[in-house]
Amino acid sequence: MHEPKGRLIDVYGLPNDGFGQPQTVLMLDQLTHLPETGDVLQVADRHVSVAKVDGQRMRDCLTSWPMSGLGGISVLVNAPTDELLALVSYPNFLWVTWAPKNSSPWHFAADDLPTFTRLNEDWNAHPKDVGLRLEESGNELIARMKPNPYAYRQFENVHEIAVSFLNCSRYRVTSVNDEGWYLGHCRFSGLAPNWGEFYEVSGNTRDNMNSTSWIKMKGVGAKHFHFYLKDETLEIKAQDWVLRF
Repeated sequence: MHEPKGRLIDVYGLPNDGFGQPQTVLMLDQLTHLPETGDVLQVADRHVSVAKVDGQRMRDCLTSWPMSGLGGISVLVNAPTDELLALVSYPNFLWVTWAPKNSSPWHFAADDLPTFTRLNEDWNAHPKDVGLRLEESGNELIARMKPNPYAYRQFENVHEIAVSFLNCSRYRVTSVNDEGWYLGHCRFSGLAPNWGEFYEVSGNTRDNMNSTSWIKMKGVGAKHFHFYLKDETLEIKAQDWVLRF
């Protein structure tokens, strides 16, 4: 059984609450699962119950300061700040695990987890206006979209990029967006390294955990490609892929 975990990166004290209880904010990143109110965190040899979880779920903490790292969140616990503050000085104590009060996602009980290889090392789709358009050509699926010129300056004057999936056997576009991914609505939430990237997924991809119907094509490719876009997720079974612009 795998335990949900996150890295403790900082600790902040807040004034006692109206009942005189101490309040401490734990800032966590590199999460494999989102904690919820009532979950019990294990911080080194301490067990503390989560009193409140950052309402934004991502990026901003309870102190309204920006979080560092994708996957960052903050939680409030009713425990003395001084006791917890000392823990961030010891590398062996930086990892926090917890026992969810509700059932954990499937991947915490599975041994045959899929692996993810990021394919878009020097390019990506536009983060705000992807404009995804799909075109079938024989056994080739062509996904057209706007590139991201902010992170990749070589695309500043490129209006459109096309990702061609060769020998494509089937594909589908699911409704999983960034909010759904962070809330655990994607079967790969907490498994895929980051939202908004293009991956090849190897191993058991658990396709039946999403009810969206597949669109069949004439190819026989079986590799699983997974592209997290602005408002949807593109899943493809194909032999290979090529970027054209």
